Amino acid sequence: MTETRSTGSALLMLNLGLQQGFALQQCLDDTGMDRELLSDSNATIQASQELALIKNLANLDLSQRLAFEAGPHYHLTTYGIWGFALATSATLRSAIEVGLNYLELTFAFCKITLQEDDDQAYLQVEAQHLPEASQRFVVERDISAIINIHRELFSPIMPISEVHLRWDKALSNSFYEQVLGLIPKFNQDKNGVTFKRELLDMPLPGANEASRKILIAQCQELLQNRLKDNSAALKVRDLIIANLDQQVDMESVAKQMCVSLRTLRRMLSAEGTSFRKLMDEVRETLALELIQGTNLSLEDISYRLGYSDTANFFHAFKRWKGFTPNHFRKIND
Repeated sequence: MTETRSTGSALLMLNLGLQQGFALQQCLDDTGMDRELLSDSNATIQASQELALIKNLANLDLSQRLAFEAGPHYHLTTYGIWGFALATSATLRSAIEVGLNYLELTFAFCKITLQEDDDQAYLQVEAQHLPEASQRFVVERDISAIINIHRELFSPIMPISEVHLRWDKALSNSFYEQVLGLIPKFNQDKNGVTFKRELLDMPLPGANEASRKILIAQCQELLQNRLKDNSAALKVRDLIIANLDQQVDMESVAKQMCVSLRTLRRMLSAEGTSFRKLMDEVRETLALELIQGTNLSLEDISYRLGYSDTANFFHAFKRWKGFTPNHFRKIND
């Protein structure tokens, strides 16, 4: 999730809140936004500002309907280039691959992954990295939006087998059937949408490979520009790499970025990551490069990656790859 985004999603949700009778000031309280800013199509806001709006709406929406009702308002055209790239994909599988690869170009706050099992496919939708007060609203909104996007891709029917939600039922069966097309299963161990696996390879009516290639290139350029300009995670990665052999920690990185620990933690959380996760990613990437591309001993590699104990490195590597660095070096010789 990139830190900067357009105002489109926030304006959409604000208008839905106002239609429900919520006061403008209640919706925008502590967001740092006003109606004029959100109405400016050229303006940008921080992801944290949209999350603040979501928190307000979640607290105001005693009916717990608004998140589901927001989803159908997120059309493929709402997402610009990203939406057009999905629409021109050859199959649902290729559309999902593009969608997940460039998810940071959307308004989603959830982490979304595709899983395949026997004859079923499953889009898992989780928001446990976000503040608890916003998690349910965000998951329900994003699941509702996913279903709407899939309907548009298939023009107009997308057969959904099941919707899974972690929490208790809050609304009537008729409401769920009207918005989602079915009644979800509640108190599940994960959130997501299930459909027949065979649908992944069904052709889409708007397939156009030439247009798709151009749109994917534009998505890539747009994402790189956003990450380059706005990503706290990218800056943290660079500082971790530069100081990895000096026992780098979050406090030293925060000082180099001239922010407090709390602010850095919030910035990374808004991008769906954490310092520990970034440290892990950097170490794993460098470990693979050093094992494959150098003759350094595993002890030296462990030291260069900032581990005080080689055993800790071996334990981490086995967690990453499922086997030891010794075995990885042997199979790549």
